[in-house]
Amino acid sequence: MKKRKLKILDNMVKANAVLVGLSLIMFFLFVSFLNNWFSLKTLIENSDFYNQYLKFLQGQQFDVFLIFLIPIFGAGIELFFRDKHRNYRDRSLIYMGFIVIVILILIYPKVVLGQIDYDYPKVFFLGISFKIDMLGYTVLMVSAFVWFYVIVYAHEYMKHEIHSTRFFFFLALTYSSVLGAIMAGDLLTMFLFFELMTLSSYTLVIHGQDQESYRAGYNYITMGLIGGFLIFTALVLIYVNIGDLRFTSAIVALDTMGSLKYWIMGLLVFGFGIKAGMAPVHVWLPRAHPVAPSPASAILSGVMIKIGAFGIIRVATSYYFPEMDGVFASGDPIWFTAQRVGAIIIWTGIVTMLMGVFLALIQVNIKKLLAYSSISQMGYILTGIGVALYLGYEGAMGYSGALYHIINHAIFKSLLFMVAGVIHYHTHELDMYKLGGLWKKLPLTTITFMIGMFGIIGLPLFNGYISKTILHHGLVEAYQYGSQVFILAEILFIIAGVGTVCYFAKMFYYVFIKDNDNEYKDLTFDLSSLDLALVSMSIFIVWIGIRPMFVIEQLIIPQLNTMAYSNYFIESYIENIRLFKFYDLIMAIGIILAGIGLFIIAKKYRWFQLKLPKWFSLGYIFLYPIYLIMQNICRLLYGDRCPYNDVEFSKLREKDQYKVGLIDRFVVTVSVINRRYERSFIRSDAFIYVLVLITVFAYLFSRLL
Repeated sequence: MKKRKLKILDNMVKANAVLVGLSLIMFFLFVSFLNNWFSLKTLIENSDFYNQYLKFLQGQQFDVFLIFLIPIFGAGIELFFRDKHRNYRDRSLIYMGFIVIVILILIYPKVVLGQIDYDYPKVFFLGISFKIDMLGYTVLMVSAFVWFYVIVYAHEYMKHEIHSTRFFFFLALTYSSVLGAIMAGDLLTMFLFFELMTLSSYTLVIHGQDQESYRAGYNYITMGLIGGFLIFTALVLIYVNIGDLRFTSAIVALDTMGSLKYWIMGLLVFGFGIKAGMAPVHVWLPRAHPVAPSPASAILSGVMIKIGAFGIIRVATSYYFPEMDGVFASGDPIWFTAQRVGAIIIWTGIVTMLMGVFLALIQVNIKKLLAYSSISQMGYILTGIGVALYLGYEGAMGYSGALYHIINHAIFKSLLFMVAGVIHYHTHELDMYKLGGLWKKLPLTTITFMIGMFGIIGLPLFNGYISKTILHHGLVEAYQYGSQVFILAEILFIIAGVGTVCYFAKMFYYVFIKDNDNEYKDLTFDLSSLDLALVSMSIFIVWIGIRPMFVIEQLIIPQLNTMAYSNYFIESYIENIRLFKFYDLIMAIGIILAGIGLFIIAKKYRWFQLKLPKWFSLGYIFLYPIYLIMQNICRLLYGDRCPYNDVEFSKLREKDQYKVGLIDRFVVTVSVINRRYERSFIRSDAFIYVLVLITVFAYLFSRLL
């Protein structure tokens, strides 16, 4: 019986290996096609089949629905098989993920022609719309490949987890909502899918169903819904004042709205910034990652927080950018709003990257370290977005760097979280100081971790070097063509890079290199679906690092050519960019050497063991005053029966205040009003969320039909 079970497992690994291999082959054939190994123009002119295929694409409008309905269909098949046939259950989602990749590749000609732009004015009263331009297509392709490899990885990882069917079901629903948010053609559509994404992904965070998981989940869902409320408020303000929610230029109308235009952008930036892990609204991220299964962590950090960054890019470059025609100089007053907003976003990005670096340096839990690392890397992306807005007509470099880093971070951070999952899968340990010597037992995992680490620290010939170099060029342009104050931003940018190298050197040493008394005698290397996913992601990191111009030429420049950026800047600084100049290489190597030196010094003097004072927490700084306010409200509502002396509420007393974190304070203060309802709401295993999802989708498609 055991022998038969092993054979089935081997067959599943082989099937996954075939699909993973096919996905890589398809990608590189697609790359070859776009790199003109045979000319697209020649195909269009001489190929009857291609012309017929193009006419077929032009004659239907079901592309976007196929893309986000396929994961839902896979989720339905998965529920049919459930735990009784796990291999068939997992195959349904793996095949669905593969089919999404195939469809995205096949619709590329229609995307290039700009013909995926559909309006449905009668849905949800205000109407919804979908479009796939080159920005959306780029993020779709990255999300599709990352999600496919994570699902392959999750097949092996979730074998020993309870409620794995539920996990895969909500993973599929989350995937569908992510795809819908990316393809949204207006703010209402994006808001709806954004909220569905938040609700469905909640169950991924609370999968462990212990007290810590529920607290992290409550934090996650609360922050997510607050972000949604901010976006919805901005949506109402835009509709009332402009009357159009589509992602088109609205800067002329916004310029007549005085300070309100800045409030709208602030609401949008903070609304999407919560999901992106932007400081100071990043608090959900380091709590959610340690408790969520590693496939969920890879999705949360690799894809979902990028949707937050994508949302900021989409609204900023739509509403706050002028139309292409008629803008000929950066000094045109129409750019002033974007420039002011951009300056604020630059400094928000700098603060975010530094805060993430500092907090990552002192972490012991490897998943928590990677979570704070994601916050820091989102700071890089925000800085690029800020430069893209601040420089206005001349901001193409900042836009290119931000989008390139979205692509790169999705790949190497998903890989790093999957590596953390492999470590926990084999050792059941996440404390790096209790690990060590894993390079002997997990050589392939060690190699893939090194590739991911080389990517994120910006080592030349790996993908992170490319986007960080472009972002650095953008900051240089910010003080050359803007204000000299951004020289400080560049210095802080370099310091953040040194810190990134330091905390990854720390993780690499303590997890893989340092001698450990535990010899892991029962740990043996065996090729599985875990390794297939790790190797595939590693291939992309190396390939982008040695072939960086593909992303620039085929994905980024086509976007820039449709925006109000200077053609001269695009041709001179983007199309002919030199990424391996001596100065850039020396700076990258210097940052890495400085980071390694900082690690050696910090290790010697035990700086990593430093603990922050208890009062140095957002929970104490921002939410402790709420306790005082809520206590008085409680007395007004309940009089002498106010339950502030109860065991739960006494956590917020002054003598215990240092032991209570952000989520504890929020849970307790809200529970004063209706404690029983809140508990049943959060611990109902997301039944209400499923109900909302079903209702929304049923209503949506009933109106379409």
